[in-house]
Amino acid sequence: MARQIFLVGDSTVCDQPGDPYSGWGQQLPRYLRKGLSVANHADSGESTVSYLADARLWATVRPRIRRGDLVLIQLAHNDKQTDEATYRANLETLVAGVRDQGGRPVLVTPIVRRWFNADGTLNNNTALLVNGLGVDHPAVVRSVAAAHDVPLIDLTARTKALVESLGTEASKALYLSNEKRDNTHTSVHGATVYAGLVRDELVALGLVPAGRTRVG
Repeated sequence: MARQIFLVGDSTVCDQPGDPYSGWGQQLPRYLRKGLSVANHADSGESTVSYLADARLWATVRPRIRRGDLVLIQLAHNDKQTDEATYRANLETLVAGVRDQGGRPVLVTPIVRRWFNADGTLNNNTALLVNGLGVDHPAVVRSVAAAHDVPLIDLTARTKALVESLGTEASKALYLSNEKRDNTHTSVHGATVYAGLVRDELVALGLVPAGRTRVG
C-alpha cells in the first residue's frame, strides 16, 4: 500500500508561493488521512522536456521513489513546441523510471484552460491543450496510458465537464479570471475543487482506499 504520493507536474500542480495562486497538488493533502503523504515536486514552467533535463527535478525525484509509492504525472501546459513523438517518448521515459524504482505511475491529463466558445463549450485547442504543432496532449497521455497499462486520471475530461456545467461566469471562481485575467492557473478555491476530483479518481481506480481519504 502506498505511503507517499509523488507529484510530477507544472504550475497548475505545484505549490505556489502565495495567494491568489494555488496548484491542485498543493491542496491534495487536505483530502488524505494520516499515513499517506504528498511529495509535490511539480514546478512552474516545466514541460516533459525540461522536467527530464533539469537535474533538480527528475534526477532528484526518481531516487526518492520507494516500492508501492504512487507517482502522478501531469505535464502538458508547457509542451507548446514539443512534437508528438518526443512528447510520447518523454511520458514513456517517466513511466519506465517510476517502475524501475518499484513505484506505480499514474498518468494525469492536464486541467483545461477556461477558454469558452460562443456556444458555451470548451471544444477548442486552447482550452483542451492542443499545442501549436497540432499535438493533442490529452489524447497522447490517454494513448500512452493504454499502451503501457498505466492507470489514467482523465482530469481534462473531468475539469471540462465541470467548467462547462458552471458556465462562463460561475467558472471564473475556479481560475484567476477576476484577479489576474488568467484562465490557466487556478485560485485556491479552484485548486481545492480540482484536488477533490483527483482524490475521487484515486479512490475509483483503487489506488487509494476510501478510508484513507477525507471529504476535505
